[in-house]
Formats: sequence, structure tokens, C-alpha cells
Amino acid sequence: MFDAKAVGLQGFSGLRAAAVLIAVTVVLGGCSKMSPFGQDPDHPANPLSDEQAKAQVLDPAKQIATIANLQNVSGVFGWESCNDQGDPPFRGRVDISFDVPGGADRNAYFEQIAATMIAHGWSGGPPPGKRPFGRVIHTDGVMAIIGKSSGTVKDGSVELSGECRNMSDHRHDGKWYDVTDQLGHA
Repeated sequence: MFDAKAVGLQGFSGLRAAAVLIAVTVVLGGCSKMSPFGQDPDHPANPLSDEQAKAQVLDPAKQIATIANLQNVSGVFGWESCNDQGDPPFRGRVDISFDVPGGADRNAYFEQIAATMIAHGWSGGPPPGKRPFGRVIHTDGVMAIIGKSSGTVKDGSVELSGECRNMSDHRHDGKWYDVTDQLGHA
């Protein structure tokens, strides 16, 4: 049996207040920007075709490589599931690797890339509801994380992730496609 006095609640007013707070938290919990009210994140209202999902991340990747004048650029494209089961929906992802100019401070250079892109219409920080680590910018449903490259001989990387709106079955694709030739300077 619940003893309101034992936990410092006097009468039912404290108990009712706690119940209302829990109910409001549960109801509003489903209203985050990650899962808009009335929208099933596993069945997007406006899905993207494979070509649209690829272009959604490849075009901004080329924009970053060109506008920020990245040196010795290489890139790969792949599909990423948006859930723990590896089922649709999927999003397109492009990973760019590049060389940081000799003598440049890496972190300052990454900040310079972000500032350059923000001056060209990108927004600073992640989209609402996202909390990635690193220097983040975003535009039109695409998030770009700029930072130190891991696993390659190059110094810098930009990881671009699109929206979870591709319903094709990419569970067995399991590979990355070289898109370096599509990132050249315009």
C-alpha cells in the first residue's frame, strides 16, 4: 500500500500532482521532432526513391568539397538503416575524406569549413532532435559532421546523413560505393 506521508506527500493533492506530471510526460514524450505526432517513423509520409536519397546526400557533399575547397578529396556512398533491426526505412550516407593543409590547426580548419558552409546557407549545429558529437552543420534534411578522419591516411572527414525516407530494401547491400569522381571541384 502507498503511504503518502512516508514519502512526504500530504493528502491526495501531492499524489494527484505526481500522477498528472507522469501523464503529461508520457503524452508529450510522443511529440518529439524525431517522431512527429501522428507520423510513423518506420513509414514516412513522403518516401524518397533510391536516386532521390542518394542525391540528397551526394549533392551537399559535392557542395562542401567545392565551396570549402577541400584538398585530395575522396568519398564513398552507402545505405544506413534507421532502426536497430536493419529494416527500412534507410537513409543515404556519404563519407568524405580530405587532407588538412600542412601547418593548419585541425580544429580551427574544421571550424573554418563549417563557417564557410554557414555563409553559403547551411545552418550551424544539428537538426532539431539530433545530438551527434563533433562540429555539425545541416541543410534541407541533411546533417554533416566535420571532424578528424578515422581509419584512413587522410586528416579530415565529413559524414553526411540524409533523412530516413527510403523504403527500398537495402539490408543485403552491405557495401560502400566510391563516389570520388562525383565530388570534383566544379
